Amino acid sequence: MAFRPKQITNYQAEHLAELQGDVSETAINYVLGLLPPFADGDVIHDNACGSGAVTETIMAQSPPKIQIYATDINAAFVEGVRALSEKNSWPVETAVMSAQEITFADATFTQSITSFAFHCLGDHDQAARQVYRTLKPGGLAVATVWIFMPHVEALQHAHWRTRGRDGPMPALLPLENFKESDLRQALQVGGFKDEDISCSEKVCYLKVPDMRRWAQLAWSYLGHLPTGWSQTDEDKWDEAIDDIVDQLSSGDGIVVENGETVMRMIAVVAVAKK
Repeated sequence: MAFRPKQITNYQAEHLAELQGDVSETAINYVLGLLPPFADGDVIHDNACGSGAVTETIMAQSPPKIQIYATDINAAFVEGVRALSEKNSWPVETAVMSAQEITFADATFTQSITSFAFHCLGDHDQAARQVYRTLKPGGLAVATVWIFMPHVEALQHAHWRTRGRDGPMPALLPLENFKESDLRQALQVGGFKDEDISCSEKVCYLKVPDMRRWAQLAWSYLGHLPTGWSQTDEDKWDEAIDDIVDQLSSGDGIVVENGETVMRMIAVVAVAKK
């Protein structure tokens, strides 16, 4: 059994929503405002669905007779979305599925939405190919990525401080920023024509009432190395959390108002037509 620090928070689907606050909803509502209204018979893919923010935001709009398929490689996330959908009697089916190995048939979906995943998928070109393949002709694909998140540098700092600079960086804390040009290029490799891709930016604000709690969740989720956790991580856990809190006390894109930290985040939204 792989080693896990005793301090780690055992991850649950709702923790992702706690980490993201309402920034995902803000961005997703912006995304939905860019799309034509849903119509009866639409079949929507919530790709790399995470905690189900896309599905939940769509269903909050009381859409017509649609069908949503929510998939993610993380079984805990998928189970969370399944439970939420069953509780609310939503027209949603769920499955554990990698974004690079989507098993749906060609031309299945009228809309495919990949929310804040491309920048940490690894082989994003293959993910884009799968989005293109499973989209109906004339269908719309949406992909959103964060191009600025102040907490990334804070967690990278904690990683270097407690682990040194010689080893690998956690997969979810890439050293190179994913830019609009990278997203556009991935979609082109996937099969979309450049003239059929439009991009825009959306600024969102993440409010964190308890920074230590947030740092605990963030390190538990984002601090995992490709090689796994180590005894050193357990020994230096508090040092890492203290460092994250300290780094996020000020800096570019960070303000503290009435004891609450507010982080400015910038998303790029791409809409592509097949």
